[in-house]
Amino acid sequence: MARRGQKKHQKRLPAPRDWPIQRKAGKFTTRVIPGPHPRDSSLTLAVVLREVLGYAENMREVKAILSSGQVRVDGVVRKDERFPIGLMDVIELTTSGERFRLIPKVRGGFHFVPIDDSEASFKLCRIEVKNMIKGGKVQLGLHDGRTLLLPEGEKASDYETLSTLKVTLPEQKLVKTFPLEKGAYAIVSQGKNVGIEGKILGIDRRIGTHASTVTIEDPEGTRFQTALEYIFVVGKSKPEVSLAPAGGSH
Repeated sequence: MARRGQKKHQKRLPAPRDWPIQRKAGKFTTRVIPGPHPRDSSLTLAVVLREVLGYAENMREVKAILSSGQVRVDGVVRKDERFPIGLMDVIELTTSGERFRLIPKVRGGFHFVPIDDSEASFKLCRIEVKNMIKGGKVQLGLHDGRTLLLPEGEKASDYETLSTLKVTLPEQKLVKTFPLEKGAYAIVSQGKNVGIEGKILGIDRRIGTHASTVTIEDPEGTRFQTALEYIFVVGKSKPEVSLAPAGGSH
């Protein structure tokens, strides 16, 4: 049951423009509950199962799939049809064995990129904040709402905001760090160049994150600039994850 004052439904017409739904197919769709991703940059599990992957034709079938524990997000079973799915999340359908990672798509929205078992065992998370907590420990706040304590012996200065961490799923153990630096491979997560990937050629840091820019060269050799805050590093010199679905599906 929804909390008092919290609506379970979202009108289709004003829903986030990147949602892959038919605006005039009905009056309502599911509303995102508070969770790991903002409403405007995520999809509900109901939309994913029904409109994107086609595993269900209606909400009754969506709820049946979820209640039986067939869907895992980042290695954890999720049963709420309104649970938000967003950037770099790993979704697994246990009955079919299919696994997908959500990658930003050119012109907005997400690619549901099919991945194998080894890729589904980890996730890339961008560091959004770095705080000192009780006991002198350093806590990293990541883009998907999770927090991670810096392991003993690690230097806090090696973990800057906007760098990317490779963590295991669902254990959440730190495997590797990919700094936001010249030569790193990245994908644009927001803005007019969303979904474009390439090598970082240079970083122009100015006062304030919004004023800083990054120059990227895509695989075809085209160079462009985007805001520093829109950059998501996905590897040291090449991507650690699959970035595009074969044949352009989903």
